[in-house]
Amino acid sequence: MKLIKQCCTSLLLLSLSNATFAVSNEQASVGLSVQANFHAIDNVGVANLMPHAGHVYSAGQPSIDQFEALAHEGIKHVINLRGQSEQDWDEKALVNSLNMDYVALPITGAKDINVKNARLLTQFLAQRKGEAVLVHCASSNRVGALMAIAAYERSQDIEASIAEGKSWGLKSLEPLVRNVISNLD
Repeated sequence: MKLIKQCCTSLLLLSLSNATFAVSNEQASVGLSVQANFHAIDNVGVANLMPHAGHVYSAGQPSIDQFEALAHEGIKHVINLRGQSEQDWDEKALVNSLNMDYVALPITGAKDINVKNARLLTQFLAQRKGEAVLVHCASSNRVGALMAIAAYERSQDIEASIAEGKSWGLKSLEPLVRNVISNLD
């Protein structure tokens, strides 16, 4: 009887260790696929491309060929912060022809770097949660500016908000963002 009990215990432990191994392998493969997806998207060569939580990427302006490659690599949504006059081709038509969703939020000057547009951008991102999104302007500077303002609204910490904005591409618009934030208090 003791031998049967030991055998049953051993079989139970063996089956549990195999189940744990299977779960660990599944988690590892999911992690690798997300990592491989970023590397594939990064290899497209879009300027200033940065990954963020929830399959969101910020970047400068992709070319037509890069949009085609991004669609192939799984980008489902594009949020464009450039004004219509900044481009000599129809980005919306191209993006839609590639079966990606397109949203325009034109940020064409200092007046557009504001809380309202920061909230709109975060709302657009939240609506697409879990699906691959590319948000871009010419260099990602405007993207970073709006994300810094949005971060400040959440945290009320100016330096952390500026750092968040920089992780999205904020550069030369930092003084303007600091001014916008200082007027929120």
